[in-house]
Amino acid sequence: MRRLRNDLPYTFRPPSLKGWFRPLALWFNRSFLLERKYRISEIQEQGFDRLDGKIVSGDSVLLAPNHADHADPHLMMEIGGRHGYPFHFMAAREIFESGAGQAWALQSMGVFSVDRDGPDLAAIKTAIGLLSDGVPLVIYPEGEIYHHHERLDPLHEGVASILMKVAGRLAEGRSAWLVPVGMRFHHDPSVEGTFGARLDRLEDRIGWTPKPGMPVRERILRLGAGVMALKETEFLGEAGRGGLQERLTSLCERLLEDVEGRMGRDPKASNPPERVRALRYRLRRRLLDDKEPPGADERGQLLDDLDRVFTALQAHSYIGDYLLAEPTLDRHAETIMKLEEDLFGFPSYPVPRRASVVAGEPIDVTAMIASGELTKREGASCLTAQLEERLTELIR
Repeated sequence: MRRLRNDLPYTFRPPSLKGWFRPLALWFNRSFLLERKYRISEIQEQGFDRLDGKIVSGDSVLLAPNHADHADPHLMMEIGGRHGYPFHFMAAREIFESGAGQAWALQSMGVFSVDRDGPDLAAIKTAIGLLSDGVPLVIYPEGEIYHHHERLDPLHEGVASILMKVAGRLAEGRSAWLVPVGMRFHHDPSVEGTFGARLDRLEDRIGWTPKPGMPVRERILRLGAGVMALKETEFLGEAGRGGLQERLTSLCERLLEDVEGRMGRDPKASNPPERVRALRYRLRRRLLDDKEPPGADERGQLLDDLDRVFTALQAHSYIGDYLLAEPTLDRHAETIMKLEEDLFGFPSYPVPRRASVVAGEPIDVTAMIASGELTKREGASCLTAQLEERLTELIR
């Protein structure tokens, strides 16, 4: 996960699709980003043809993919180009803040920003407006990139809430559809030959002498335990004891409780990602308080707390048994990529990868509301649970 300690004021960036720019952007996306940066040599897609009639007829189509790799949105953009679908995307505010040129290019391709940590009404209204107008929209309900392609993290209910609101305002004869999209990545077998040198660099990063003679899985687990001990010592004063999953859960919980002791806990936040988002919202709101700006000492504490909640989310994002339960080549590669991102800031893509993108059976939200299966009070939770079930099946 990328470290984002953003204390800048948020400016909503609306979509501004430019037809003349689209062919150029699609070519750049395919030839440079997918093929060269993310090393996607082959894209196997399935199920998207079932969207043709729905999009042409002006139905509201919201695509909800899992989010396990930085190449995910670029793949969806490529698939949209292949089928002639005018996909628009909701994307994290941070990618628009990397530079004016990048923000312009994103907006010109129909991408708009969302502040994931607060009630971004502008983003919600934009999403509802696009869907109501029959523009297909892509939103990633996991929110963050966790680099475990075969496991889902808790989904945001916001995706379901948006589509239910749209369904309630559509004219008779139009329908709202929720489309689960499963994305998987498979590495070329030659990736195994890169593990040794990459683990050397990772071990050197934390001040260790590389152990090239040790089996790869043992090196990964040893490295993970070492990084874990460093984080525990940094924030808690000493390394923890017990199994790796127990320590990950404990570190996450203790860091969140520490910050919640100063900032308060949102009673609606039931899991670590929700608690992290609630805390980031409160911390950034205090940092940007113009009426009573924080003093130097308080500002330092607030920034330190942002680091704490980021580390808590990092700890939550590691699944202790992910590699142990099924030590496949892809899971070894994914875990090393995840460690590279956490220690270097971005993973490496040394060999070609094959991407599998499958659109599942669309969920007819309009029909579910009409039948009473989805209610205003519990409909978002019910629809999110169904989406999670469908996505889990697609990524197995």
